[in-house]
Amino acid sequence: MIRLLLVAISLFLAPCLSLATSPQSELLTQRVTELLPHEARWGVTVIDMKTGKEIISAGNTNELLSPASLVKLFTTGAALDLKLGKKPVSLTTGILHDGRVEEGTLNGSIYLRGNGNCLLSADDLKKMAQTLRGKGIQKVTGQIVADESRFDTRGLERSRKGAGHAPAGALGLDLHTVLVVVTPGDAGRQPVVSIEPPNDAVRFAVAARTVTGGTSSLAVVRNDDIGYRVTGNIPSGSGIQRWRFPLTSPARYTAQSFKTVLAEEGILVMGDISEGKTPENASLLSTVPGPDMKRFVKEMNMHSLNVAADNLLLAIVSNNDGSPSTRDKGVAVVKDHLARHGISSAEARIVDGSGLLPGNRVTPKAMARYLAAVSHQPWFRDLRDSLPRPGLDGTLRNGTYKNERFRAKSGSLENVVALAGYGVDKAGREIAFAFIVNTPGPLPPNARSAGDEVMRCLAE
Repeated sequence: MIRLLLVAISLFLAPCLSLATSPQSELLTQRVTELLPHEARWGVTVIDMKTGKEIISAGNTNELLSPASLVKLFTTGAALDLKLGKKPVSLTTGILHDGRVEEGTLNGSIYLRGNGNCLLSADDLKKMAQTLRGKGIQKVTGQIVADESRFDTRGLERSRKGAGHAPAGALGLDLHTVLVVVTPGDAGRQPVVSIEPPNDAVRFAVAARTVTGGTSSLAVVRNDDIGYRVTGNIPSGSGIQRWRFPLTSPARYTAQSFKTVLAEEGILVMGDISEGKTPENASLLSTVPGPDMKRFVKEMNMHSLNVAADNLLLAIVSNNDGSPSTRDKGVAVVKDHLARHGISSAEARIVDGSGLLPGNRVTPKAMARYLAAVSHQPWFRDLRDSLPRPGLDGTLRNGTYKNERFRAKSGSLENVVALAGYGVDKAGREIAFAFIVNTPGPLPPNARSAGDEVMRCLAE
């Protein structure tokens, strides 16, 4: 009985004993635990990038924890790895047509075939329209067809609301969001309301008024992708107010927006907007190259763009057989990438590209090991440079710690705070680190600064 009791006690104390393996670990543990609730599960692993040795281990570094947006690091690595292969990731948008072009009239339909470039812009659409005009096209008898068949997004549906949680998809503008812009008018009159990207199909119900004083009570409510209600008062002396919303159907909105831009360029489209697949015999009119992978992942990681990450998960799938890219196929590519860099499925369970889904799990030790392992790859600089510097860039710009020698990806959910990346300590030693915290309930506000405290400690 005594032996069983001793075994039970040793098992209970095992995680605690790992907290203080070195003076550095003790100091880090003390600082972190002061900020976290007592029920928090957490771990920090730090690796010397030159030797590959683990130099700090605090908390439970072998527990599978939800990493939130740290998953984007794996998605980034998988995409950059493919960049050096025979068929790098392509985000090119195609503009095709069926029918014939005769005397300035395209007797057929135009197809917008998406390939995952969620950074596509209204300026890109304008350049497309100018290309068509340059080919002498003045009228289109058919439709504008949105083709998003390249991706099957089932399994990546959003449960959270807001512009940061717009749906993934092969075709879409401006991160699959729209911006409603409200400008004060003359006193007593309605404000001026517009939308970006432009879309003639959008309708506004404006019950708002411009007033001479007081504070703004302006509110914009989205009914659907093309219907918005604007209410309240906006002071005449106030500046422009902006409201951003996620789209339900980014592909359809893109086609509607393209029809608007074509009209602005003097090209009349007789048909309506529809969604469908580009015919195999369609002819290419033009293409819009997507951003190169270095720029795309930098935008994605600097600002933690969820739609970009899930699009990238689907874009890394080779679909030579013509079948659509799926979540499972993309996850398989990422898992293969992780395995080639020494990370097993027992220590990293990945279910999407962004980290939004609850099934993602990784140990702090595995995350740090991965970051150290890929530092020897030819694409490593592109990965590292895609990460914000604390106190200076992107999602880390407004933190409490500033250090241009650190670069890190943050992760945040209701009950998760995480940080992983690279840094240089006081002695000039280059390190890779991972810090992940999970709690049973919502994190208290002060716990959000724990990542800054970890970097501050590591730098010292």
